[in-house]
Amino acid sequence: MNRKRVFNPLYLFCIILLILFLYVVVWLDLSSLSSNRILVNVKTLSTLLLGFLPMLLLVIIIFGLLTNKWAIKIEKVSLGGFNVLFDNPVSLYKRSVRSFLDTKRALFYIDFDRDNFDETLSSYYKTYEFFRNEIKILENKKERGRRTHKEQEELYSKTNEILQVLNEFLTSHQNNYRRWYKHISEKNELERIDGSGDLLEFYLTPIHEVQKHYYRYEEICKGFNEINNYFRSDVNSYFHVNLQKWERVD
Repeated sequence: MNRKRVFNPLYLFCIILLILFLYVVVWLDLSSLSSNRILVNVKTLSTLLLGFLPMLLLVIIIFGLLTNKWAIKIEKVSLGGFNVLFDNPVSLYKRSVRSFLDTKRALFYIDFDRDNFDETLSSYYKTYEFFRNEIKILENKKERGRRTHKEQEELYSKTNEILQVLNEFLTSHQNNYRRWYKHISEKNELERIDGSGDLLEFYLTPIHEVQKHYYRYEEICKGFNEINNYFRSDVNSYFHVNLQKWERVD
């Protein structure tokens, strides 16, 4: 079923403004000092428009923000510069999340033979903080007490769900694993889990072998797999990150 396109009132406003400009240029006499009425009118109106244009742009931007047509985001870039982005809140949010997730392979595919769980937990926490900050893009209309666009409301709800899933995982595993990892790294030794009493030297043992001696290894691996499945099958249906580049890791 084809959706009916709605004409944007802003386009109508611009068309009317253009018609008025042409009417004034051709028919009105803005200068009694010159015989070339059209040229003088163009020059006079150009001067007026150059002075009026900044105010017009400001009005359009404010109108876009108030009607939730746009959202504003300020990003810090290199050399102390800033990017100021204006876009529809849904488009701006999706683009921001897609760019972020495109560098977070461990959210979709964890490699138990090569990934350091301590670093992965840090990455998951940064992801939690990212979504907690980015959800503000979707909150602007809700704060004004107006009806939220269906897709925006759906993304807002999904983001809250993502935050809950990550929070549950981090609460269950982050503190316990990091205390254990810090302890064995500082001692530079860990006891083998086979009950032999032999010790392994932490810094001379491959990371995947070290992690297998964690006392809740099976539980944390199950948690990682659940996060991976959730982001691949559920979250990515909203943001469409290209996962093919990571499938070999699975």
